[in-house]
Amino acid sequence: MTGSGALPDETAPATGPGAAAPGRGARPGGTAPADAAGEPPAGPRRTVTGLALACHPGPAAAVTALVTALVALAGWGPAGTALAALAVLSGQLSVGWCNDAVDAARDAAAARAAKPIVAGLVTARTVRAAAFAALAACVPLSLACGPVAGATHLFAVAAAWAYNLWLKGTAASWAPYAAGFGVVPVFVTAGMPGAVPPAWWAVLAAALLGCAAHLANVLPDIETDVATGVRGWPQRLGAARVRAVLPLPLLAASVLLVAGPPGPAGPARWLALAGVAACAAAGLLLGRRVPRAPFAAAIGAAGIDVLLLAATPGVVTGG
Repeated sequence: MTGSGALPDETAPATGPGAAAPGRGARPGGTAPADAAGEPPAGPRRTVTGLALACHPGPAAAVTALVTALVALAGWGPAGTALAALAVLSGQLSVGWCNDAVDAARDAAAARAAKPIVAGLVTARTVRAAAFAALAACVPLSLACGPVAGATHLFAVAAAWAYNLWLKGTAASWAPYAAGFGVVPVFVTAGMPGAVPPAWWAVLAAALLGCAAHLANVLPDIETDVATGVRGWPQRLGAARVRAVLPLPLLAASVLLVAGPPGPAGPARWLALAGVAACAAAGLLLGRRVPRAPFAAAIGAAGIDVLLLAATPGVVTGG
């Protein structure tokens, strides 16, 4: 869910244990981020473009779409589904903007020109304000989904903010991802008629998917992160080990979703497991040549697992 930031991005907070050694605002060649250098604010169109890019639109859209699909299939109804979508989207926006705002100096030091703040499209101050505005909207939107569902979602958002501000640079960097993804079944079932708690294996499978998302998201930038002092779980493993380990939580989550429900698995579940294995293999084989391939493979596997969750009676369908 939003703990995924989410799904959070691969960049690390400049104030955390893994803070970069270079001075704040420094960029190779002596250039600083826009607002650190005192440059005038960008025009409205550039600012909107910068904010759109700084929110990490890919992960934000993927997490919002997956959770929205789950609540729709769980029977929340049109109004409830729309409300959940807005709550998750606002949480994702807050997490993405928080990440880029707190890490502007590190991004500049690493010469990450693709980052909108480093590119001068928007200032860190504007992105920071947007993060708090989205967070302020997220609270009432989440609570409007119901007290249990709302508290669950806000827990996930808090975990993602903790990642951005602190845990990214520690060996426990996986924990916010596991927590944020792990509470997705809790959030979904809390809004269903009867509010029956989800199966334990569904929660564990979602948490494993969160760990996989963390590894896949960080993998392309491990070398840069290490050079700037980030020492999270994936950075401690190293790129080669991350590529080797990444398929394991994906496959473990899928095995739980196939074998966890009572009764025979049936051909559809085994076919889904084969699809996840194919995604994991593709990410593993293409990871060296296409840096974003593991993340795309993780999203594909998560999509298959969402279909498994939705099709499993008693998990999100109420069957």
